[in-house]
Amino acid sequence: MKPLLFRNFALLALCLALALSGGSRGDVPPAEPADLVCPGAKPVAPPHTPTTPQFEISNFEMPSLEMLGDLARPVIHPPAAIDPARIPKFALREGRRIALWGDSHVAAGPFATELAHAIRDRGFNVAMSFLPPTMGRANVRLPIRAFCIGSGWTTELAFTANAPLPTGPALAARIAGAGDDSYLWLDLRSASRDATVRRVRLIYRPTIEGTALATSLDDGIEQQATLRPADQNPPSSQVLDLSLGSPLSTLRLRVTQGRLVLLGFELEYDTPPQVTFDVFGLPSSLARGWAMADPGFLVGSLQGTSYDAVILEYGTNEGNVAQYDAGRYAQSLERTLTNMRSAFPSASCVLVGPPDRGVLIKKSAPHTRIDVLQYARIHKSIAAVQAELAPKYNCATFDWQAMMGGAGGNYGWAYNDPRLMGRDLTHLTPAGYRRTAAALAHSLGWSD
Repeated sequence: MKPLLFRNFALLALCLALALSGGSRGDVPPAEPADLVCPGAKPVAPPHTPTTPQFEISNFEMPSLEMLGDLARPVIHPPAAIDPARIPKFALREGRRIALWGDSHVAAGPFATELAHAIRDRGFNVAMSFLPPTMGRANVRLPIRAFCIGSGWTTELAFTANAPLPTGPALAARIAGAGDDSYLWLDLRSASRDATVRRVRLIYRPTIEGTALATSLDDGIEQQATLRPADQNPPSSQVLDLSLGSPLSTLRLRVTQGRLVLLGFELEYDTPPQVTFDVFGLPSSLARGWAMADPGFLVGSLQGTSYDAVILEYGTNEGNVAQYDAGRYAQSLERTLTNMRSAFPSASCVLVGPPDRGVLIKKSAPHTRIDVLQYARIHKSIAAVQAELAPKYNCATFDWQAMMGGAGGNYGWAYNDPRLMGRDLTHLTPAGYRRTAAALAHSLGWSD
């Protein structure tokens, strides 16, 4: 019995020594970071199925079939492909960098997701390189697994600014002062929980008083970081590099001193995507955001990268005014395109006009006579102005309204089976957005 007892004791001692020395650690995978558990709330995750932006319309209804007549007949005009010579940098190839800016049509629905699918269907893997700081904004869907954000964050929007604004490509900044409600947590893993991001670069606009942050990667110990204060006026954007030396899953930060003016996050992947596709959608936004952005600051915030091709999708909110004036709209669009070209002088460019829009009827007055083409005529004018100015700035156009059958086409899309237009007659259903994005992908040469 003694020899067996000795052997068992020796084996136990060897296992203990290996454990203490880390000799067996290579065979045991590190613990996976836990899912985010937001303070006092559930983490926000993108819905599995993109939806139509939600707006309050309970006191209104669509015009009846009897009122609309032929306008209730669905029409879809597949647009022709844009001449590839006019948009050469939309041609898909490895290393291509593409960006899409727009309003709620881009921010919430599956429009951008369908365009990314079209790129993948061409055999390219695609991912975003710049994550905008719009977590927690209503009707904004970001392609990350989950996030938590405190109530201490405010938003600075270029399209509402009264003076030129130093802003990043998101045309928005998020601002938080030191405090418990300044936290921002991100789960950067894929939907299948794969960690693919190797490094995160936090892009910020420095403040005069300076800023300090506490950061944690993959549930690790908090690290303190003092951000560089502004040393010039206007300041230039600055970067805080965050990495582990291996793919990371989660990032947690909070402001411990001063204010953080967050412009977004640049993501570096363990395996770089063949095509970069960045989406900057802001509900209620106007192309005016570009007119108010400082193009030099915007380019600097991209930290040496740029875009080969840009899509600007605007017009719905420009048409939602009491007194639309085509001349004033043209002047505003000129300022927008001037700044866009200052930022990206050689990028291929496509302007996407607004979809058709209808008019709802108050349920309390169902027999009131209305002008069912009130917004449709405005949107037609907006598309015409875009078509007139686009060549001056070496841009092509995509007439969304024409694809829907022209002025009043939204009613046919609303009465189509399946429904392609949302009940607010302003936004589309997921099927409508997918149909439109597929048509745009065809026009860009991304599908047959």
